[in-house]
Amino acid sequence: MIHRWFERCFAFSRRELNGICMLSIFLLALWAAPRFYRLIHVSEDTDISAHIDKVEHFLSTATPKSPRRIDSTSQLLDVVTHLENIDYFTFDPNGLPAVEWKRLGLSDRQIRVIKNYEAKGGHFRVKEDLKKIYSIGDSDYARLAPYIHIPVKSPGQEAAPPTEHSESAKKITPILKERTALAIELNTADSTDLQQLPGIGPVYASRIVRFRNRLGGFHHVSQLMDVYGFDTLRFDGLKKFVHVDTSLVKKIALNTADYEALKAHPFISPKLANLIVQYRKQHGPYRATHDLLQIAVMDEENFRKIAPYVTLSDD
Repeated sequence: MIHRWFERCFAFSRRELNGICMLSIFLLALWAAPRFYRLIHVSEDTDISAHIDKVEHFLSTATPKSPRRIDSTSQLLDVVTHLENIDYFTFDPNGLPAVEWKRLGLSDRQIRVIKNYEAKGGHFRVKEDLKKIYSIGDSDYARLAPYIHIPVKSPGQEAAPPTEHSESAKKITPILKERTALAIELNTADSTDLQQLPGIGPVYASRIVRFRNRLGGFHHVSQLMDVYGFDTLRFDGLKKFVHVDTSLVKKIALNTADYEALKAHPFISPKLANLIVQYRKQHGPYRATHDLLQIAVMDEENFRKIAPYVTLSDD
C-alpha cells in the first residue's frame, strides 16, 4: 500500500527525467557563465601592471587638498596677527634690551640666542652680522635690516680709555631717563608720551589710550596687562616707569546708569549689565556698592575689578 503510494507520488517517467536533466544543465550554465566570462577577460589582458601604475598616479594627484588649504589659511592668519603686533624702529642690535627685541617681533628663543651670543663677547659690527645668529632666518633679517643702525666709531674712540667723567655720565644718564619716565602718569599721558616707554611704539600707545578711555582711567598699573597684546615681558620692562592718579578715574552711577552705559565698560559684560539694571528695578536703588554681590553671577573677583569704577550716584 505504502509502496504504491510512494511510486505514485515520487516516481518520474522517462520524459519527466529528461526535462529535469535539461533544467539542471541550464541552471549550471547560468551559474558558470559569469565566472567563465571573467576568466576569458583576464586571460586576454594578463599584464595589468600598466593599469596599476595609472591608478596609483591618479590617486596621488587626486589627493584632497582642502585640509592643506585650511592649514595654510590658519598659518596665514597667525602671521597676519603676529605682524600687526610688530613695532618697527631704528635700533642698534648691540646691547638692545630683550623687551625691544620683543617689540621687533622676535620670539623668546631668538632673543635668548642673541643674549647668549652677547654674553660670550659677541658684537655686531655691521648689520650683516645679525644673519650669523642661527636663530635669525632670512625673512626676519630681511624685515629688520632696513632699521638696523650701528654707529661707526673711529679707532680713537674705540681705544680711548674710560675717564672719570665718562663713567659718571654713564651712571647719570640712566637715572635721568628713569626720572623722566617716572613722570608719565597713565591717566593723562597721550600717545606721544607713552611711546617714551620701553617696548611701546605707536601701535601699543594707541591701544593703551583706547582701553583707558573705555575703562574710565587706570586704577592700578597692573591693568596694563588687560590691554590687547600685552605680555609679562613688555609689562615688566615699563612698570617701574609709570604710575596712576586714581582721582582721575571716571565712575559709573549704579542708580542712574542705563544698560548701554553699563555694558560699554570693558569689565561689565552685556549679561551683567542687564542684571544690574533688573536688580535695581526689583529691589530699588542700590544702598552700597557691595549690593552688587547679591547678583547671582557676581563673584568676589569680578566685584574687585568693577568696584573702583562704580558709585551710587552722580552727586
